[in-house]
Amino acid sequence: MADAPPAGASTPAPAARKRGRPAAHERETRRSDILRAATATFLAHGYSATTLDQIAAAGQVTKRTVYTYFGDKAAVFTAVVDQLHHDVVAQAGAADASDLLGLSTRIVRTLLSDEGVGLHRLVIAEAPSFPDLAATFYATGPRQYVVALADAISSQGGDDGGGSGEAAARLDEAEQLFGLLLGEAHRRRLLGLEPAPDLDRAQTHARAALAALGLLRETA
Repeated sequence: MADAPPAGASTPAPAARKRGRPAAHERETRRSDILRAATATFLAHGYSATTLDQIAAAGQVTKRTVYTYFGDKAAVFTAVVDQLHHDVVAQAGAADASDLLGLSTRIVRTLLSDEGVGLHRLVIAEAPSFPDLAATFYATGPRQYVVALADAISSQGGDDGGGSGEAAARLDEAEQLFGLLLGEAHRRRLLGLEPAPDLDRAQTHARAALAALGLLRETA
């Protein structure tokens, strides 16, 4: 039987286990939390007035953590815009790839949401001073929606990809559709003349845009 420690002697505390790198799901959760904080901060202060210190404070992380996950402020903003696009397209990918009405409805709801409209206003205001920001916003956001719409149009029509001419025609058609999905409703939202649409209104708007181009395919 082991001897008991002398009276009054303290028992050594177990060595603290060093925390390793966060697991993948922890990193993704933290990344999402930082992006939510960054979005709110950009919308509240604008791009030029926002600092990484403010983003870090809002996300309850260190400035170093923001750098580790994203890099500089421009990279954080790009990630915010990309996340909006990813949320829309990821849902489309999880559903039927040819569900053009579903994708169009999600685009309307996202870009006419308070967050989508707020980011659009921000970029318009900052574009003269930060032209690269505007270019990145377009390439990461609107252009990617057009590409996703072109893919969905092709899938709905049963296309096998076709040649470069057919692909260009699909992109042109997708650009027309994207313009109709925004339309005057987006202008009114930018001016604060009406609230963000609910699901029914967004779907009605998307259905009208598709019908105008002969792209509406109602399922039985």
